[in-house]
Amino acid sequence: MRTAWVLPGGSTFGAIQAGLVTALFEAGVEPDVVVGTSAGSLNAAWLAGDPTPRGAAKLRELWMSMRRTDVFPIQPTRIFAGKLGLSNHVMGNHGLARWLHNNLPFRRLENAQIPVTVTATDLDTGEPVYFESGPALPPLVASCSIPGMFPPVKVGDRWLVDGGPAAFMPISRAVERGAERVFVLPCGGTEPFEFNRRRRGIGSIATWPPPKTPPRSVGGVNGAALGAAMVSAARLDMQLNATRCELYVVPAPSVVGLSPYSFAHAGALIDASWEVAKRWYPTAKPVPSGPVDIGGNPSTSGRFGVTESAPNAK
Repeated sequence: MRTAWVLPGGSTFGAIQAGLVTALFEAGVEPDVVVGTSAGSLNAAWLAGDPTPRGAAKLRELWMSMRRTDVFPIQPTRIFAGKLGLSNHVMGNHGLARWLHNNLPFRRLENAQIPVTVTATDLDTGEPVYFESGPALPPLVASCSIPGMFPPVKVGDRWLVDGGPAAFMPISRAVERGAERVFVLPCGGTEPFEFNRRRRGIGSIATWPPPKTPPRSVGGVNGAALGAAMVSAARLDMQLNATRCELYVVPAPSVVGLSPYSFAHAGALIDASWEVAKRWYPTAKPVPSGPVDIGGNPSTSGRFGVTESAPNAK
């Protein structure tokens, strides 16, 4: 069957996908097409250039080598201007563009070894914009332009931002590209994960489910609301496509409580996700038809329309 890997966004938690793809290659699952959003688009583009275990190994090395200053430079004047409403962003995207220029294995999307789709959001219409040919750098930078953090990117006559708001988990696009079997590789899940920074004696535990407390800042509440909307849309996309293809959602470590702007946990997340996916694959089951949670598990309707995950669904 024609197989697609769908790689959603997740900021620095994109390191998880490097572990998941390694496990899939080891299981003999290879992609015929890759579709990415935000950080997932970076991973998708890299893998499209070398869709082999060697490419997965190099991807792990790239994530291990990345530092916050490569992508999230602290620029006090930009932050100050953004806080005062004098700018529509608080960080420049030159670092990300430079990193991509130095590491991307091709310059045009159609020159990749397998078809790749990069997803962005049209800031004016809210529609998803899919790039599958043409220069690779502008759409990749646009796909990762977190609204409010990085500036919108103009490509053609469109102003574009992060692909997540329009198509966080673009399964439908993979099916439109002829995929009969789709593996979704998330940047976070519900598997227990503990991260120990031995050099500083600091430990962090990613908990699940999330604590029942709201974020403490305006930006935190806005981000959480946007995240909830993207999760809801992703669940509907899974429900729509479960009958159109053989659909799998690979489990992943929990990232609740970890910083999405730190690369310190990249290596630990890669190792943890690699192990999680290896344990899962031998008994993997496709996403069933009907309502599901974000992990592709069957869900039941609770009171007042609240949807609750069915325990031990898989």
